[in-house]
Amino acid sequence: MSNNPTNPYASTSMPPEGNHIPAGVDPALLAKINAIVKDAGQFWLAMILCLCCSALGSIIIGIWYAVRLMQWNAIANSQTWLMVPNAPPGSLPAKFQGAKTKLIIGMVFGFVVLFLVFAYVGLVVFLGATTQVQGNP
Repeated sequence: MSNNPTNPYASTSMPPEGNHIPAGVDPALLAKINAIVKDAGQFWLAMILCLCCSALGSIIIGIWYAVRLMQWNAIANSQTWLMVPNAPPGSLPAKFQGAKTKLIIGMVFGFVVLFLVFAYVGLVVFLGATTQVQGNP
């Protein structure tokens, strides 16, 4: 029989689920950690919005994920309990560690789309300028 009151069918060999948050952690820090994990979890949605709203989304998404990645690094360096190896699946440390890859993917995708938008605008401006120089309307 399981000793986990929230899930009576849980395996007895697995520890009970939980976030494994040490006592005394600042609630504002926990809110920031949860926001980073949430933003990282929504990177597919951010990519789709970036493609659909190419004007504003492509400018913001890469910068947004770069800022979140810098915040992730600062928290990872100061809060060693989040970087515990072999964190239980579903715990806050496991979610936090998994967020790094998603943040990097979102950041790179955003900067690639931003570069493509700027390249397209530059090409249109360049071709428009060469067409007017040649005298073609």
